[in-house]
Amino acid sequence: MQTSAIAYRVADFLKDHPPFQSMEEQDLIELAGRGRVKFHEVDEFLLWQDAAHGPNVFVIQRGTVSLWQGSDANEELRDMRGPGDLLGLERFHGAPTVLYSAKSASEVVVYAFQAEAVEKLIAKYPAAQRYIAAQNSVAPDYHAPDQRKGLHETLLYEVVKRSEPVVCTPGNTIRQAARRMSAAGCEAIAVVDGEGRVTGIVTASSILTALAANTFDANQTVEILMDKSPVTVGPDVTVSQCALAVGVGGVAAITEGGGAHGRLHGLVTAANLDPAFGDHPSAILLAIPKATSTEALRRLQQRARAFTLERLTTPSAVEWLSEFLHRVDISILQRLAVLMPPPSENYCWCYYGAAGRAELLSPVCARSMLLVDDAADAAAFALWFASLQNALLECGYIGRDQRSSTYSASASLSDWTGRYAGWVKDPLTNSTFEARPMFDLRPVMGDRSLWQTLEASVKADVHANPIFIGLLANDCLSALPPLTFFRDAVVDDEGESSAIFDLEKSALRPLVDVGRVFGIAAGRVLGGSTQERLRLARTLLPEREAIFRQAAETMRVVLYQQARSGIRLHNSGSELQPSMLSHYDRQILKSGFRAILQLLEFTAEGSWMEAA
Repeated sequence: MQTSAIAYRVADFLKDHPPFQSMEEQDLIELAGRGRVKFHEVDEFLLWQDAAHGPNVFVIQRGTVSLWQGSDANEELRDMRGPGDLLGLERFHGAPTVLYSAKSASEVVVYAFQAEAVEKLIAKYPAAQRYIAAQNSVAPDYHAPDQRKGLHETLLYEVVKRSEPVVCTPGNTIRQAARRMSAAGCEAIAVVDGEGRVTGIVTASSILTALAANTFDANQTVEILMDKSPVTVGPDVTVSQCALAVGVGGVAAITEGGGAHGRLHGLVTAANLDPAFGDHPSAILLAIPKATSTEALRRLQQRARAFTLERLTTPSAVEWLSEFLHRVDISILQRLAVLMPPPSENYCWCYYGAAGRAELLSPVCARSMLLVDDAADAAAFALWFASLQNALLECGYIGRDQRSSTYSASASLSDWTGRYAGWVKDPLTNSTFEARPMFDLRPVMGDRSLWQTLEASVKADVHANPIFIGLLANDCLSALPPLTFFRDAVVDDEGESSAIFDLEKSALRPLVDVGRVFGIAAGRVLGGSTQERLRLARTLLPEREAIFRQAAETMRVVLYQQARSGIRLHNSGSELQPSMLSHYDRQILKSGFRAILQLLEFTAEGSWMEAA
């Protein structure tokens, strides 16, 4: 690169590719002016595995480079790189030698830059640092350069103006409390004791409800109206945490330490949070129990998904938004059960699969089953179950094909107990491989004690058949992650490429399956999210914490991609076109593929079961 014209041309190329996109043009021109252009024919080596790091790192300008690891007799393809990709970055992650052999798969032109100059330039730009870090590990909190901070990253005090809360004592009358609320123009008043600790909350809606009764007496004390177990949050709560806490109650108390009996710092209502939202999660949750038709519920369901898509700014937002949508879906189901009452109250409606793990963000009908207390009622409940499933479709959810199911989704507790016993005791005969999502079972409506009885039975069966966990662990290898993205295709470990990335099969399923194995190994045989199960795994095997933490971060990234695609396109989000993913998204996912493979290999190896 001897002339300034070439340096400008190289700088123009670099600024179209990360991590150079975030850098100032003059810095790129200076870097390019000290670089060199190198040409390689087909099957030439650019780097050798285990060799000492050379003075340069390389940016591919044209052609394809394959990365290999292992001995000559047993080399394995590890990645494919093309124009704009970098070679030799592992030195910046502390690798003492070159990790992979890099071989040209076509005629290749690369730009060679002094590693020291590149490292100094990266240190100058935080966005470049994050991209380089993503080459080595999953980064679930990345942002696009123009994205605002998410609500899960915004503290409440940043959007809600601090003001003295309106308070009264348990001995004050309803009339006195109402006057104070009216004077302050607020929707709620805190009831505190002599030391300023919260003992309850009275809301304007509770006063209106009482006023409608013939026996209402405004001179009675507020104790008869107040919520004696109010929702409380700490002073350092985020906006997203507060929004979920406010929930359907409409108000939460901010207390010292966030405890139920802490000193009062303030009150926050859904209205207080309005400045932070285009729409409001509490407003959606509050409206669902009042909906009078499936059409009204459909609008609220779609409104909840639209809100989620707008707020899904980064993978680290996935957990609070998935919890929000989980509550929305349950509330809609519960409202339908009011509009279309069940044959009796002796049942428990349960979610399983993604909904059972509270990981269903796309607008797909939750996989559900019914535990019926009395076998004689099973037929009536089956009809009711089918009618509610049809009503859910009218609420805008996408239906699932249930025809392949080998059992009725509505059955007695004894029938379900027998089915689970068969899955645990004889996995091969009873096709437990296909029934694995049933171990994500979570009660969402009806008599929870039925689920608890089933859970106790399954736990006893698993304890009596320890080989079951080993079989589940081995089954995790049925779905492996891809190797890499190359151009607009996803590439597997045999070098085969596809224009469709099957996110559900090759990324989400292995994480879910492994999480389920460790959840059961830790004693949580039914229910629990993948994040909860991976936290249990870290507790069970603390010396392997890094593997499980990387898996948890990968899970956030995968759900983020699935949710954004599924909500936007109104489908399951299970399949993505690589061409729709940014370069940074691909790099994060590639790091996630390595994390998944490491997790699968550790799980299937099996020695951890003796230590667990």
